Amino acid sequence: MRHFITVYLLFAWLTVNAQNAGQKLSINIPAGSLEATLKLLEQQSRTPISYELTRVRGIQVKAHLYIDTPLEKILTDILKGTPLDYKQKGGNILIIARPASVNTLSGFIEDAVSGEKLIGVSIIMTQLQGGTTTNNYGFYSITVPGDSLRLQISYIGYSRLDTVISMNGDPRINFKLHTGSRQLEAVTVSGTRTIRIQESSQMSSINLPAAQVRSLPRLLGEPDLLKALQLMPGVKQGTEGSSALLIRGGTPDQNLILLDGAPLYHPMHLLGIFSTFNTSVLKDVTLYKGAFPARYGGRLSSVVDISTKDGNLYEHHGEFSVGLLSTQLTLEGPLKKGKTSYVISGRRSYPDLIASPLVKSSQEDLQKFSLFFYDLNAKIHHQFSERDKLYLSFYMGKDKLRIRDRYSDDIEGPTDNYDLSDLNIQWGNITGTLRWTHVISPKLFANTMLIGSSYKFSTGIHTENKYDSDASSNTLKLNSGIRDYGIKTDIDYRPMPAHAIKMGAAYMYRRFTPGIIHMKQTEGDETTQDSVNNNRNIPAGEMDLYAEDDWEITSRLKLNAGFHLSGFSVQDHFYHSLQPRASMRFLLPGDWGLKASYTRMTQYIHLLANNSISLPTDLWVPATKKVAPQQADQFALGLARNVFRNRYEFSAEVYYKKMRQVAEYKDGAEYLTTSKGDTWQEQIASGTGRSYGLEVLLQKKTGRLTGWLGYTWAVSDRNIPGVNYGHTFYYKYDRRHDFHLVTIYKLRKNIELSGSWTYQSASPFTVPVARYEGTTGPVSPNDPNNWPPTVDYINNRNNVRIAAYHRLDLGVNFIKQKKNGNVRTWNISALNAYNRMNPFFYYVKNYSDNNAKVTLNGLVLLPLTPSFSYSLKF
Repeated sequence: MRHFITVYLLFAWLTVNAQNAGQKLSINIPAGSLEATLKLLEQQSRTPISYELTRVRGIQVKAHLYIDTPLEKILTDILKGTPLDYKQKGGNILIIARPASVNTLSGFIEDAVSGEKLIGVSIIMTQLQGGTTTNNYGFYSITVPGDSLRLQISYIGYSRLDTVISMNGDPRINFKLHTGSRQLEAVTVSGTRTIRIQESSQMSSINLPAAQVRSLPRLLGEPDLLKALQLMPGVKQGTEGSSALLIRGGTPDQNLILLDGAPLYHPMHLLGIFSTFNTSVLKDVTLYKGAFPARYGGRLSSVVDISTKDGNLYEHHGEFSVGLLSTQLTLEGPLKKGKTSYVISGRRSYPDLIASPLVKSSQEDLQKFSLFFYDLNAKIHHQFSERDKLYLSFYMGKDKLRIRDRYSDDIEGPTDNYDLSDLNIQWGNITGTLRWTHVISPKLFANTMLIGSSYKFSTGIHTENKYDSDASSNTLKLNSGIRDYGIKTDIDYRPMPAHAIKMGAAYMYRRFTPGIIHMKQTEGDETTQDSVNNNRNIPAGEMDLYAEDDWEITSRLKLNAGFHLSGFSVQDHFYHSLQPRASMRFLLPGDWGLKASYTRMTQYIHLLANNSISLPTDLWVPATKKVAPQQADQFALGLARNVFRNRYEFSAEVYYKKMRQVAEYKDGAEYLTTSKGDTWQEQIASGTGRSYGLEVLLQKKTGRLTGWLGYTWAVSDRNIPGVNYGHTFYYKYDRRHDFHLVTIYKLRKNIELSGSWTYQSASPFTVPVARYEGTTGPVSPNDPNNWPPTVDYINNRNNVRIAAYHRLDLGVNFIKQKKNGNVRTWNISALNAYNRMNPFFYYVKNYSDNNAKVTLNGLVLLPLTPSFSYSLKF
């Protein structure tokens, strides 16, 4: 009986609903409010109609007459043109909000004057509490429901843009931002909701505007990008004056430095004192110390992604500067207004032009002296359409040192006896990138690049001597380097503001020249040695495939996850590596962002260095059958938040990095091998490395006073069989404490002050603990020139720490904007303002014969160094 009643009630309910669904009405609806119309329909149809009064209030309905018309058709008619719709549920009719149409707003954001595409611009949707940023090519995409969208667009150094956009028909709009005024008499501070540091899933990264680099104190008048990056937490400089980047316990070769997508090797001038980057052509610089996005690969410690200017599309401009070390000239402008632009920049140093006459006058035996470097940047940008753009960028930089002297023995009268020595050292980079960007759809962006890069180092040492009929010569030539050719494609898909997907693939052909040495010796007319070592060129191919997804899962949880798959083919051997990447942020109570990341990185090249100074003589070599690629796993955990009314960014991170197959010269190994039966592969050993630490950064990016305070506590060590008797040792770049304070203050509209103070605790140094007399055979005590050889005993690598490093740099810019629009700037800097004697390197001078003491000497390169430079923008 119970089951019968249940079936009967279910059948009755279905019957009533079927009748309501097919119900037809004849009704005259007068003009009036929607609320009154719905009540009339409810009475006539005897069907419950439910709604919220706030939704229907204020909506008016025109008069209608319906004869034998379905209820659904009547409802459709009266709700047409209103933001409301209906649905049937359980015999009732519910009045609901009409689903908004989904549209995509896309385009580029650019400088209003030059047309330069801007990278990393913040785009906030104020009514939806969300946002996005432009990608590396200035492209943005926002997919949202609704008929209109209110936006706040902001970028450091530019005035904020507030606008309302109609979202009908997938609009494509290019926004133009105007630079902020230099006038400081009236300062207005207003709240701007930008994408705050705690909201991003990215951690362990730093963006450094080129203008900030140019505001810092300068060495010999040269603004230096790499030296500016050395002032950030987690980045160390190694020795005094060096521009090498040492990041989270890594080595210089573990940094992937990209210039418009092309890799650069040893990007330094004058034996590492200056970087190769001409700051007048830089647009954007981003440093990743960890939490590497999946699109990057090939190095263990960092990625420095550098973009150069595209060129002004509407007006011709230029910049000229001259300092104590070099002169540079940059020109940019349209080749075809609004369609094609160019940038060309050249820089040359002139120590040889100044010093050569002075040295030759004081050294009469000197025949030739040359020491200089130069850089050349060029770029062409062409817009085929709003969807298609083509870029061709080129860089070439070179250093040259040449010293030739000839000493003639003519004391006893004219003779043809002489001693001649000729030293010739050259190194440099050449890169080129052809890039095509294509907007496939409002949500889909593609970038394809053809890449070329070449680094070459060569040195030649030639000596001759002649005494009467005896003549001899000795020649040594060393060539090393690396050459790359490749193609890369990236896809950027943005289905919605809270979801961004990137994927891509790349192939790079590499050709290594790992230290080929040619030696030749002659005695008279006879050649006594003519040999070439067997370090032949090694070709290799590297393949990469990646995918990453940046997804805001909830308002509190955001995740960036992906993978990087790489392969390396060399000497009939194939290495492969799957590298997972993941980083996340979770918003804690109090608006603190908790961030965590894990990355695995694989590196298929090594840099062989025999000291702690990064020199061009260091050799780039590939992974081979005998030498495995390097690999690292890095974990990081951090907290981040905008503080002090959103005017400062605070972040604190702890990290742990484990490295495998890191290469080092064995104890007692020869740096340059010349014998035909020996190669660099027998001179090195591979082992493990470890680094961990804490990094704290407090940064102010806007206002009259900008700058940052950074602190690092870090440990770095190595354990390599064949090195240090197999015992673990602190690595040569290990410094326990690192502190930086950097400030830039706009005193007036035409005066800008800057300063930086750096403290680093002592770095490791190796000192022999004993010295013994050795012997190679019988020694005559009566021969004063025959001293027995000595042998140093070293109990442990890097067994002492000598002295801490600290330095204060000061600078001031005097800026004047002339009536014709030109901007003149005088920069006066004082590096090492209180003249701290920080040695470039130490060396053992002598030992005590009576007690266990050793005397060390340090070579100081940078005492108090004042400088000035002049620049003119026109």
